[in-house]
Amino acid sequence: MESITLLQLFRYFLYLGGTTFGGPLAIIDKMKYDLVLKRNWVQMEEFRNYFGYSQIAPGPLAFQVALYCGYFKKGFLGALLSGFALVMPSYIFVLGISIFYKNFYDLTYLHYALYGISPVIVAIIAKSGFNLSKTIFQKDIFLYLLFFASIVLMIMYKAPIIFLVIAGAVTAMLYYILKDKLIFRNRMNGFAIIPIIAGILLFLKFRIIEVAGSILWQMTLLFLKVGSLTYGSGFVIVGVLRQEVVDNLKWLSSKEFLDGIAIGQITPGPVVITSTFIGYMTSGFIGSVVATVCIFLPTFIFVMLLAQKIEKFKDNFYLKALIKGANATALGAIISTAFILSKDAIIDVNSFVLFITAIVILFFTKFRDIYLIIIAAIVGISLKLFI
Repeated sequence: MESITLLQLFRYFLYLGGTTFGGPLAIIDKMKYDLVLKRNWVQMEEFRNYFGYSQIAPGPLAFQVALYCGYFKKGFLGALLSGFALVMPSYIFVLGISIFYKNFYDLTYLHYALYGISPVIVAIIAKSGFNLSKTIFQKDIFLYLLFFASIVLMIMYKAPIIFLVIAGAVTAMLYYILKDKLIFRNRMNGFAIIPIIAGILLFLKFRIIEVAGSILWQMTLLFLKVGSLTYGSGFVIVGVLRQEVVDNLKWLSSKEFLDGIAIGQITPGPVVITSTFIGYMTSGFIGSVVATVCIFLPTFIFVMLLAQKIEKFKDNFYLKALIKGANATALGAIISTAFILSKDAIIDVNSFVLFITAIVILFFTKFRDIYLIIIAAIVGISLKLFI
């Protein structure tokens, strides 16, 4: 295995963050190919461990894998440079597009392009949820119950996603403790937990009190909270942010938020870079810095704390139970987010056809997301101009 310097580590993750599209799994796959097979900087078993560790802390998966790689190769400074380099290119791209969007949104062609892109973004979110489901359910009826319960609670009762994920994690831990103690040994095993799930409704009635003060201070607390408490795909974090900045704080309209997701998708790097768009639209350049730093900072802190002792508790029964429950409810949140956003994206026959076409392409071909988004933008402009 070849040795690696801090400069090489920094340059590689700068390249990765500036050239890789398609969300966390695409970034992680690219990382595995480059670091393990191409450059021989990391052994395959090591990389599998990094990916496994990334399931433990909240926050973006690809960002966590980069942090673990940097930490175990070059210590704290290696992790800091790896994480910074992965995020910086996408931050610059999104900031630039956000400035253009805010100042020139009335440009006809931009509006037409986003008309075509929006239904495709909803399809991409749905596909992300499907990909996550492959690693979660494993024929466990209880996890299916958590999944469907989170969808019902979010769509019908507008339950806060963060509370859903926390409640799902705690409920799963209680269930697996009881199951392990042989309390549930009949065929109603999976359904006996329904009363506990129903109790989540009472828990969800309590809402986090909004902190008075400046928007920047509110933004700091909001993005730190979201980054600290959200498990699963980056689209879970996006769903939480939608609830907060659209439904609760009214900083953005639903359409503006959907456009922000689109901007995050047409740029390389982590999906949650949408936070840069939210920050800029709300408070300008300073807002973009605050939102971006605060969404990633909790994950960095968690990983630095965990990395030192992770081998001792990565297989802990209680921790694994919590993560199972968090991921199952997070998956429900992804599906619910896609459904809610579809109301602003699928507004006529043409946009519905674009959505269905994107679903078919995403599920039955290996066509890359970024190419699909570019084509959708062209189709959107063409539809508005010629039909």
